[in-house]
Amino acid sequence: MTRRLYFVINQDPMDGSAHALYSMRHLGSLSERLPADWALTLVCPSASAAGEILAGHHIAQSANVDVRVLPSLRRGSSAFGLHMNAVFHWAAWAFLSSKAGSDDVVATASFPRLFEFLASRFRKKPSRPRLIYEVHQLECLSRPPDHPKCVAEFQALSLADRLLATTGPLEEILRKKLPAIPCFRTGLAVSYRPVPRRKRNEGTAFKTGYFGSVSPEQGIPWLIENWPRLGLACELHIFGRLRRGETLNLPPDTKTVFLHPTVPPDEVPNKCRDLDALIIPALDQGHRSAIAFTKAYDFLGLALPIVASDLPTIREVLRNDVQALLFPPGDFDAMKACLARLSADDALCNSLHEACVAAAPECSWSSRAGQWWRAATE
Repeated sequence: MTRRLYFVINQDPMDGSAHALYSMRHLGSLSERLPADWALTLVCPSASAAGEILAGHHIAQSANVDVRVLPSLRRGSSAFGLHMNAVFHWAAWAFLSSKAGSDDVVATASFPRLFEFLASRFRKKPSRPRLIYEVHQLECLSRPPDHPKCVAEFQALSLADRLLATTGPLEEILRKKLPAIPCFRTGLAVSYRPVPRRKRNEGTAFKTGYFGSVSPEQGIPWLIENWPRLGLACELHIFGRLRRGETLNLPPDTKTVFLHPTVPPDEVPNKCRDLDALIIPALDQGHRSAIAFTKAYDFLGLALPIVASDLPTIREVLRNDVQALLFPPGDFDAMKACLARLSADDALCNSLHEACVAAAPECSWSSRAGQWWRAATE
């Protein structure tokens, strides 16, 4: 008898957002590690057909891997970053309540309202699927514990049969708040293959790059503001996206900082071929010290030398002086010392590159999928 995992997201998987990209990478890796007696269905709202969604994310459609697109009502005129309203919730319940049996699993990630809506109804049934919630962040990281959103989120999570956390700090919070529910840590995964190090001619600038959000907690405004006092022959290349209402200004007469448009994920490796190192300057603000850094995994996969803030969830992926040079968050002088070491020591750059190449398989999507299946189903 075939058992089925229904992975439900309250989001169009084609909307281009980071979570949609994660969800589809997750789906693809689960499909590649699909146990012999299991099948997989993504349940989602979308303006695209099921075949287009799978093809768009390079996932092979088969009898055991499919997508079920359900009705929804969009909030606003733009699809990017927006969730769907209760129309999808009810459509998902109608579908899952008729399909998901006691041998199946219903899972989601980062949608507490959707999970509570489904789980509270499943728990009233005499026979129901196992309920899995994957935690990427928590409201209590940025709000008081008694805030209504924090209370509501933990009420939703309390309905899970199992919890999966992407970082150690999240796992610790969940074990403390919900000790009766089994909790497992899965991490995230590497999405890129190593990029060969470029040959740097003597006397040329050492090129450092950053890809991702340029919001204040990511440390980019801080880095740009302080860069003029670096005093090294280094360039900073930022490929980033501003959130609505954000601005990013270069200091006057800055000639070594270059702002580039954000690039699609598939083009990141090509851009890295003209760089010498990658940087993660995140500050210890809000929830940054507790949630997973996709960049830490992706930069590990690209295998260029890395300079990064010494935050707990970065240390889970990048070891200091092994895969990266770490510096205290917000300490510009310490960051400068790291860049000075890299730019002057090609052997050190090679050592970091080789260590990243060696470590990446342990953080692969395939490895993570195996952990996920064991945690969710055994």
